[in-house]
Amino acid sequence: MNKIAIILSLLLLSACASKPTQLAVPDQIEYQNKAYQLAKWQDLDTVARYVYLSAPDTPEKWQSQIEVLLDRNMLNRSIEDRIELRERVYRSTDVVSFKLAPVQHEKTKKAQGLSGYVVYAPSATNPSWQVDVMRGQNIPQCGFVQFQYSQKVKNSRHLSREKVLRHLQKYLIANEVKTLDKMDWRWHCQHLT
Repeated sequence: MNKIAIILSLLLLSACASKPTQLAVPDQIEYQNKAYQLAKWQDLDTVARYVYLSAPDTPEKWQSQIEVLLDRNMLNRSIEDRIELRERVYRSTDVVSFKLAPVQHEKTKKAQGLSGYVVYAPSATNPSWQVDVMRGQNIPQCGFVQFQYSQKVKNSRHLSREKVLRHLQKYLIANEVKTLDKMDWRWHCQHLT
């Protein structure tokens, strides 16, 4: 009888230890004096994605959105690996401009997160410029969590591509990077039951 109790206890403990984590996400996020409501989410076991929109935006038609991503880091990627992988993907797609940088721990100087931006040019399916500004961080026993603010900007036919990029860098990207750097990092995980 003791053997059965011990075996059941071990199975229960291993099942609890192997249960995936879930990011504790709010129904609403306040950002830049705007309320963003959770509009859609999907959990694919290794990655969970949450998209927030403000009224009157919809998932099909939006001007700004917030995306929160949880990569449970099953492949145990380092921050440097993440940056390298993303840079490789961005170089092989239609991304116009991007910059990613590691965020170092104050005391250890070890990379604990990343920050950066990505700029997409207008296309046939999306007539606006799109700017994604992000900040991500490793959270122990959870994975990699990324907060991303995305904004669409109308295409100006009067400005060259280079002038649009300079304008976006100076007035949008620089401000959003500062805002994300100052933002309290309140993300945490819980085990699924």
